[in-house]
Amino acid sequence: MQYPTIGFGACRLILASLVAASHLWDGMLQGYAAYAVWAFFVLSGFLMTLVLTTRYGFDGPGLRAYAFNRFMRIFPLYWLAVVAGLASLWYAGRHGIDLRVINGEFYWPQNVEQWVHVSTLFAGAQRGGLPVPVSNALAIEVGYYMLMPLMARSRSTAWFAFAVAVVLNLKLGINGDSFGERYSTFLPCMLPFAAGSLACHYRESLDRFSMPWTSLVLWILHGLLWLKLPGWPWEWGLYVSLVLSVWMVVSLHRQRAGKVDRMLGDLSYPVYLIHTTVAAWFVCPCGFSRPFEFFLKAFALTLLLSWLIVILVDRPLARLKWKAPGDAAK
Repeated sequence: MQYPTIGFGACRLILASLVAASHLWDGMLQGYAAYAVWAFFVLSGFLMTLVLTTRYGFDGPGLRAYAFNRFMRIFPLYWLAVVAGLASLWYAGRHGIDLRVINGEFYWPQNVEQWVHVSTLFAGAQRGGLPVPVSNALAIEVGYYMLMPLMARSRSTAWFAFAVAVVLNLKLGINGDSFGERYSTFLPCMLPFAAGSLACHYRESLDRFSMPWTSLVLWILHGLLWLKLPGWPWEWGLYVSLVLSVWMVVSLHRQRAGKVDRMLGDLSYPVYLIHTTVAAWFVCPCGFSRPFEFFLKAFALTLLLSWLIVILVDRPLARLKWKAPGDAAK
């Protein structure tokens, strides 16, 4: 029996949808959002290593094209989401609605350092006051985009980064109290990026373990352990999900992406950016709850707006990207 092909695009939308569900549905299983964010980091480590070694190279023109194209991929849509988030915060404030009921960091930036973080995604600036509440993970990703040429250029550098990240995570302690620092601060998050980079470096050898659907299904099923082991995601579950994410990425990287898969992948970024802002539009002064019906309503509108953003903004902007030196040589 031949199964339908699944590619990186569908995988990315699944991950973004799990993050959205974790924020918009109070009955969502715990752990999936963290697993999904680290899976995105693994995927970024893999893909950035792949494009740097096969398309951009490591000389001046290649790195400039890589940096510009990463900027064009991340910041225009992010700034659009910031404007929408600020508008929602302003409107909610005028009507006495506290949007921190959706996310504890969903409030107006309070000082210059927070505004610096909001406008630049600089991971070293003070967090809090986020018009896009999920932008902390995005700031970590932007920071590692700047470091990926080092890991992509040399296997030994990727191994060194991986080893340092393992030591950092172990030093923090694999327990619930340290979870927030391990999962969402810059240096400990080097682990999934380095793992993704190493998976790319060794992809030819790892191809023998490629099982696209099996790896994806097992990644999803692993999240069900929370039902029996409530502390699992906040302890070793994050690292088991990391191993499964590496297997999933290695399994999917040779899958051919058609138009549908590319569209699903394009939807994943705006879905990730705007789902909490869309949720804010359904909050009223009388209170806020997140039953499954609320998730369905908010997520459906998120998908529709994400599709419009892709068609009207993202794809036109993509034409402005610079051609990679490796593409010009083909």
